[in-house]
Amino acid sequence: MTLAFFDDVRPDEKRGVAGAFLVLFGLLAGHTVLETARDALFLSRLPASRLPWVYLAMATAAVALWRVQGKGLRRFSGGGGLAVLMLFCAAVTFGFWALGSWSSPLALGALYVWSGLVGTITAVQFWLALGERYTITQAKRVYRLIAAGSVLGAVAGAGIARVVSGRFGGGALVLTAAILFAVTGAAAILLLRGRLRVESDSVAPADPASVRQWAALLRGHPYVPRLAGLVLVSTVALTLVDYVFKSQVARRIDPAELPSFFATVYMVLNVLALIAQFAATGWLLRVAGLHRALWVLPALVALGAGGVAIGGGLVLALLMKGADGTLRYSLHRTTLELLFLPISDGLRARVKPLIDVMGQRGGQAIASLFILSELVLRRGDVVLSLAVLVLCVVWIGWAIDLRPHYLELFRTALRQGTMRRDADAPELDLEALEALFAALNSREDVEVVAALDLLSEEGRVRLIPALILYHPSADVVLRALDLLGPSGRTDFVPVADRLLSHQNAEIRAAALRARNVATPDERLLRSAMEDASPLVQSTALVGLVSSGWASDDAQRAADALMNTRFPEAPRALARAIRLQPSPAFRDVVLELAQSADREVQAQAALAMQAMGDLGFMSALLPMLSPHEVREAARSALVSFGPPALEFLDQALADETLPHEIRRHLPRTISRFPAEDAAPLLLRRLVSEKDGMVRFKILRGLGRLVTGRPDVPLDEGILREATGRTLEAAFRLVDWRLTLERGARDVPARATPGHELLVSLLRDKEVHTRERVFRLLDLRLRGQDLERIYRGLGSVDPKVQASSRELLEALLEAPVREAVLALVNDVPDRLRLADAQAFYRPQDLDYEQLLGKLLEEPGETLRCLAAYHVAELGLTDFRPRLEAAQKKETGLFVSRVLERALRLLADAGLRQAAAHAT
Repeated sequence: MTLAFFDDVRPDEKRGVAGAFLVLFGLLAGHTVLETARDALFLSRLPASRLPWVYLAMATAAVALWRVQGKGLRRFSGGGGLAVLMLFCAAVTFGFWALGSWSSPLALGALYVWSGLVGTITAVQFWLALGERYTITQAKRVYRLIAAGSVLGAVAGAGIARVVSGRFGGGALVLTAAILFAVTGAAAILLLRGRLRVESDSVAPADPASVRQWAALLRGHPYVPRLAGLVLVSTVALTLVDYVFKSQVARRIDPAELPSFFATVYMVLNVLALIAQFAATGWLLRVAGLHRALWVLPALVALGAGGVAIGGGLVLALLMKGADGTLRYSLHRTTLELLFLPISDGLRARVKPLIDVMGQRGGQAIASLFILSELVLRRGDVVLSLAVLVLCVVWIGWAIDLRPHYLELFRTALRQGTMRRDADAPELDLEALEALFAALNSREDVEVVAALDLLSEEGRVRLIPALILYHPSADVVLRALDLLGPSGRTDFVPVADRLLSHQNAEIRAAALRARNVATPDERLLRSAMEDASPLVQSTALVGLVSSGWASDDAQRAADALMNTRFPEAPRALARAIRLQPSPAFRDVVLELAQSADREVQAQAALAMQAMGDLGFMSALLPMLSPHEVREAARSALVSFGPPALEFLDQALADETLPHEIRRHLPRTISRFPAEDAAPLLLRRLVSEKDGMVRFKILRGLGRLVTGRPDVPLDEGILREATGRTLEAAFRLVDWRLTLERGARDVPARATPGHELLVSLLRDKEVHTRERVFRLLDLRLRGQDLERIYRGLGSVDPKVQASSRELLEALLEAPVREAVLALVNDVPDRLRLADAQAFYRPQDLDYEQLLGKLLEEPGETLRCLAAYHVAELGLTDFRPRLEAAQKKETGLFVSRVLERALRLLADAGLRQAAAHAT
């Protein structure tokens, strides 16, 4: 292990990383002790011919576990879930020791299967817990160090097993494993507490699908079945190796010595695996490349298998097992992870569980059936060793055949931009790097840019040839200059100097910027101030100021660029500041933010983000209103972290803030870490008066829960919000019925304004119904309320009926009755009757309702109510309209009220004239 591992861990991460390392250490130590006990007890009391049956049982149990994993294990969350699981494993393991029935074949077989399941479920839960704790960015730094705990824990576990078995025998190993699991479970509670991850970048694995769905998936992606075949062949071969080794051991080692023998062998193998992981794997991948590195394990296994076949006995069986134990979890696992790299995130999340389970456990099952057939034919280890030899040849041939498909998929992923690095993915191998360099010569610009980006992600910018700057594509040259400038290289400077006279102003500016970062030159920058392009002038000006060479002339040049009649000049200045941020431009950026040009505003917002000054938050807030600038403003605010979140929370609580800004605050808040943003939005959900803002809060919460299904939300607040929303929904129904009844009673009320009001209330009913379902979705996560909601709107009566049936099963009274009343196709009066728990109809006449609508917070509803009052000539409403106009701050509503008052004044004059007549 190198010190560079520790350098990657930041001070605030050390406790969590140390805790995860120790938990994984304890987990693997306990599992290694349990495996040692399993092998020793089984082979000392039962013949090796029973092993195929337990292999089959393990494969079956693993597949069954995979099928229920999404429904069972995912209910655990974080370190607490892992602790519960470890304590459960400790209790079951302790139960095996307490029974002590080591003479029972059934108990020994159950112990063998249990040891395999422990390894599967604890490993899955451990990495799920870490996935909740760390972001992708953090994981890239810390996972390698944490993963080292597995190998060191296995070494320690083997050492403990050797000491315990030597003093107390094989049965005591089971108790030792139980103790280690219990200690690890308790440690998980203490060490993995704290905040969960701050963002969610990973793709959640898909639930297991049907065999037909998997078959369709494999047919559509030819690389996947080839990769699955490689895993299957290697698993069959290594399962046969395990059997042959244990068969030889059972025949040649005294049963009383088996615990000590297995503990010693496993300790040596784990030490060799540790050395291979940190010393050999990276070197082999660099020197031999990925696909040649795939040959190493099968070649060594084949050598041992050939020796066993010709009578080599236990020594060569140890060579086979040694190659397996040393390289399977180091070189072999690393190369397999690299083979998954070119597969897109979504596809990888679906096929990896299939390959892991069907490939590995399916291979184990096939090997078991083959062993059983050979036992029936009494052909023994010689034929099995020859089978291993043949499988190793097939394994190597399969790896050779896979290479062109891997490289082609790699090229396709580059062209489409679908390849992303996993948090714990190994470094790119030699052949992958060769594919990247080949992509730099592609005719497709997008493939070249993708290759440049991937080299940057890998920290290999030094490998980008400077001659790439002669590429005919402006996009490629611009991206290369962006990467080369801050890389610390200077070999590209002569080529960049040539680009300073390029006909493309974007390239001239980028070359000047990269050149100034690599080797600052005042004379060159002042010369560029005379360039005809405002973009180049701005880049030179910003370079001068950033380098400390600013002068009064430079300040005058900045003023001239901002006040020119050419719109591209301030845009260029804002963009140049964004790309070369300096505190000296703070006032300039604030002035640019006041520009009427939306593009200038957007560049100013991005410049604020690059400068990282919290004082910009007040200036960014109004930028949330125009849609052309909104995304840039959001990005800047989110980059400021917790202070910006507190600022936005205060802004959301400020009801005097213009509606055009407030309605965009919930979405902006939802861009922050879920565990911080969700409580803020939830707190405003009930108290918020503005219906549009409340809807945006709901959408923001839904977005957070989609990204983080485990984020906690206060059930009491959600229940209250659901009740209030149901009340609002049925209030709208009641108001609409009052309007319709009033028009029937007095036909003169059936004016265009009346029809618009009724139509608006119907629309609001639909929107409120959607809000009810959004709230239910937050309360009943995982029940796919969105699909049920869509089903209710289906034209197919069967789909509608099925959706209602699901609702009835999922909801509890009294919410069930109210929601069904809301969605059922029954008369409105019956719907109101079924909603008595949340709303009782108000006894309002037509004019009383209009007065109430004039007081509603919704602008459209108030405007239509005022217009309808004017239509009907209800002059008694004039004082109320005058009072409303005085308080109104919105320009549109104020104008509508003014128009209504004029109409009422005319109506009053007509009524007075008619009365006089």
